[in-house]
Amino acid sequence: MALKRYACAAIFLISHLCHAQPPEQPRASSRTHAIAPVASIEITRATPETAAADTGACAGTRPLTESDVRRFLTHARPITRRAALQDEFLVGDCYTEARIRFQDGRTASLGIANDAGTALLTPIAQGKEQAPGRYFRCRQCTGMLDLPDRLPVN
Repeated sequence: MALKRYACAAIFLISHLCHAQPPEQPRASSRTHAIAPVASIEITRATPETAAADTGACAGTRPLTESDVRRFLTHARPITRRAALQDEFLVGDCYTEARIRFQDGRTASLGIANDAGTALLTPIAQGKEQAPGRYFRCRQCTGMLDLPDRLPVN
């Protein structure tokens, strides 16, 4: 009789474990948060070009505008893991740059990689860029400078 109880308990336990659901992973917030309130934006490199200063590889893109920078800053999320940054990096990406002055007086340079939708925000102090900067990713900004007839990248 005791053996039947143990067998029944084991069958019940196995049955329960087989139907158990793993705990639900927390989801990222769907709300967007701006990086910081912006006072002004100066576009310092409007025409997209590769890191080797080749504009030919960026044919089919339009110049960066102030509204593009504001859109990126509004929807960007920090990239906190170096592995995630490497996953998002694209060789031969088309880069643009802007200088941003925040309402609290800080100034930074924002280098946007159009095809990857990533950017490096580097603080500027006493007229010089200060290392290290912070990397950001904006999924909805990927290819934001592409014209409708641009061919896909890689």
